[in-house]
Amino acid sequence: MKMSGLLSRRSTDLAGVVGTVRQIGVGSQVPRKLGAKDVAVLDLNRAPADTARALVDAGVAAVVHMPRQGEEMLPRAAFRILAASTIPVIEDADLSGVADGTRVRIDDGVVYSVKSEDEITSGREVDPATLLAEVDTAESGYVESALAHLANATEFLSLEHPLLLDGEGLPSIDVDFTDRHVVVVTGDAAARGQLAELKPFIREYRPLLVGVGAGAEFLRSARLTADVVVATPTDVSDDVLTDGAVLVVPADRDGRAEGLEKITELGLGATTFPAAATPRDMALLLAYHGGAEMIVVTGDDRGLENAFRDSSAPSSTMVDTTVSSRLVHADACATLYRSRGAGIGLALVVLAALIAVAAVVVARDAAADLLIWAVETWNSFALWVQGLFR
Repeated sequence: MKMSGLLSRRSTDLAGVVGTVRQIGVGSQVPRKLGAKDVAVLDLNRAPADTARALVDAGVAAVVHMPRQGEEMLPRAAFRILAASTIPVIEDADLSGVADGTRVRIDDGVVYSVKSEDEITSGREVDPATLLAEVDTAESGYVESALAHLANATEFLSLEHPLLLDGEGLPSIDVDFTDRHVVVVTGDAAARGQLAELKPFIREYRPLLVGVGAGAEFLRSARLTADVVVATPTDVSDDVLTDGAVLVVPADRDGRAEGLEKITELGLGATTFPAAATPRDMALLLAYHGGAEMIVVTGDDRGLENAFRDSSAPSSTMVDTTVSSRLVHADACATLYRSRGAGIGLALVVLAALIAVAAVVVARDAAADLLIWAVETWNSFALWVQGLFR
């Protein structure tokens, strides 16, 4: 065979399956036009059963399971549904940097670019029996983690129930939370982006801002001034400590706290908070027992996907339960302003149309009619815009 023939050989003549990458985000709907020429890339740990059924019904070429970095499998029904189908499932292949619409070929877990035939990434293709065995193992591990987590959470409750129920041992600080909205910004990786999405809420309600650890740095970089900082002094910059916020230093239950020397060196005052809780939990309890009307918190949500992982503190399970009547996750709060933003955009379009119509009326020398029309139309328009903010 001539070399030119080899070079022009189509990817469809090569081994494996060929398809177009379709990135399906968490909570996103499966595209209606998804079909046999598509490779679905998604986090099956957060995919409901309906999503898996939609993929099977669409007969996609392959499914690439792409969980969060370092995250193990959760016993989701989606895995069992896919195992019962003939669709290849690829694990451990990172396609996060591959644009939606890219044509790829997958052969024995290795992902190639159709355009260049270069290897993009590699994973492993799991057969149905292996996938089912992995789900069974994940189920056992999940239950064991839950039991251990809840045992530790119960131990925390036995130690700290006076603090949780009645606020006993809560430090007295010079901040009045009564009937205020509060935003608690944690140092989690997701918090910086969530804070950016909360800007409209912060502008409207002027809530008290509480920075927890690196969360205080996020507030400062966003040009927002923290009212309270809950952090070990050595974990944050001097700029954060000297920015005027009330400083609360986490301490062990026996009163020992790290980093107080730094506070002394800077000539600042700080209050220690002795408790067996995390700094995040301390911030929530300060706001809750201080009488906050609503508490918005950043970071990963504490749904069942995350509740029992090693990174999830048992104290947070009890603290979140304590403050649940006033607790709102940052992602949920931000959705109110996404829809509102769309309404404001529509309002501006309508306003532009009104101005254009007014120009036409003026051109016809109908000044009296214009005045009456403008007053009536503007009143209706103003009432409609007010409705967007109720």
